[in-house]
Amino acid sequence: MLSSLAVAGLLGLAAAAPQYGSGGYGGGHGGHGGSGSGSGAQQPFKFPLSNGFPNLSPDALKAVEQQAHGTLPNGPPKSSIQDATAATFQLIAFNELFEVAFFTSLINNITSGVYDVGHGAAKQIVLDALTAVQGQEELHATGANGILKAAGRTQIQPCEYIFPSSNFDDAIAFASTFTDVVLGTLQDGQNNFGKDGDIGFIPLLGSVIGQEGEQNGFYRNLGGKIPSQLPFLTRSAGPFAFSALNQMVIVPGSCPNSNVIPLPIFGALSVDTQNIQAKDQTLSFSFKANGTAPHNFSLVYINQQNLPVVEQPKNIKVSGGKVSFQADFPFSANLMNGLTISAVTKSAGPFADADAVAADTLSGPGLIEIN
Repeated sequence: MLSSLAVAGLLGLAAAAPQYGSGGYGGGHGGHGGSGSGSGAQQPFKFPLSNGFPNLSPDALKAVEQQAHGTLPNGPPKSSIQDATAATFQLIAFNELFEVAFFTSLINNITSGVYDVGHGAAKQIVLDALTAVQGQEELHATGANGILKAAGRTQIQPCEYIFPSSNFDDAIAFASTFTDVVLGTLQDGQNNFGKDGDIGFIPLLGSVIGQEGEQNGFYRNLGGKIPSQLPFLTRSAGPFAFSALNQMVIVPGSCPNSNVIPLPIFGALSVDTQNIQAKDQTLSFSFKANGTAPHNFSLVYINQQNLPVVEQPKNIKVSGGKVSFQADFPFSANLMNGLTISAVTKSAGPFADADAVAADTLSGPGLIEIN
């Protein structure tokens, strides 16, 4: 009853005018940066946290495990892993470092009063959940880099970050969207382990998929949505996750060694139509043309575990190096709820899966959320 009342009280909550962007001022274990000005500018979030993360001492690790309500896996690490497995864990570490930064900042913006999430029990429910998540993400990042270290592979160092939200509602919506992308990308990681023979890591990623799904049900409830969006969650691919992070939250030039991750960074694809509803419609998109504007490109939608849907762009316009166009969004025929990943591709396919789309992508991902 208490949790129901708390969630109900949070639905549609408007945040107080922020002094800081959702990059925050640090917070939680204490990061550095993220403060904004009256004009809304953000200063980047920087590590380390006050507990030393990402370089935790044994005592600090024990404290994080208490906060996370559980421990790192304690089985013997593998001394050798395949190249594709190493790339997967490098991408996971890259993402988890961002998530630690994001949730550290979000917690600080709540505790410092920048974001108004109510008072009393409702506020404490949110803080208890986010504090556990922060610790769990610290363990995810530590675990991924630990696997890389044990196998003699390059560990990923943190970047500097900014975040595209300035109030609590937008921050939770953003958390839900990037968690959706993570859930799709971890499926890709499991597939990689199965193909390259490192099958022992498949259950490990399965446990993280479940944990991230539990998180997202909470975020969706806070946003007034049903906890589970789809019967089969949308599949993604590593290049889409890597590109989205670099496009949306990474301060350019701030990553010490993300260049070791053998994944492309696509050009950004903007979904220009706002407040997309659950119906058939025509959507507007745009992207920058690097050099000559592409001809005969296609717009592809990835949703659920279905075959990618290819649409032909129309009303194509090129102006000042920007390509704008429209494409049909066939919601009804495919029940395209939840996360849909859109991408501009060089050809019309057909495409068997998200990996095939990524291999042919020029710009993306454009992220669409319905329900």
